[in-house]
Amino acid sequence: MASVTPKLYLLKYDYVENGAEKRKLYREAHSAHLQKQVNNGNIILAGIVDYLPTGAVLVFRNLTPNDIEQYAKQDPFVINGIVTKYTIKPYLAVTGDPSLKNDFVSL
Repeated sequence: MASVTPKLYLLKYDYVENGAEKRKLYREAHSAHLQKQVNNGNIILAGIVDYLPTGAVLVFRNLTPNDIEQYAKQDPFVINGIVTKYTIKPYLAVTGDPSLKNDFVSL
């Protein structure tokens, strides 16, 4: 595969055991932190993994991996130990909702 510059990145969070209960204390601050990036157009999707959340996935655009790293380090869920591990990976979207066409790459 030829070198392609990703337009999107996935930030994947792994939660501490019993994270659903523990995150309640920090949910409001976490949501405010998240909403700033949504309002800036930098997060296009964010949500939990599984019904008893074992983690979360956020889809970023317009930011570098370093920017996303800084976002994660400032997230109240990370600061307060709800997130036990996070990873940042390029996401090479090739098709989907037409409103996201500027985020697609050609492979």
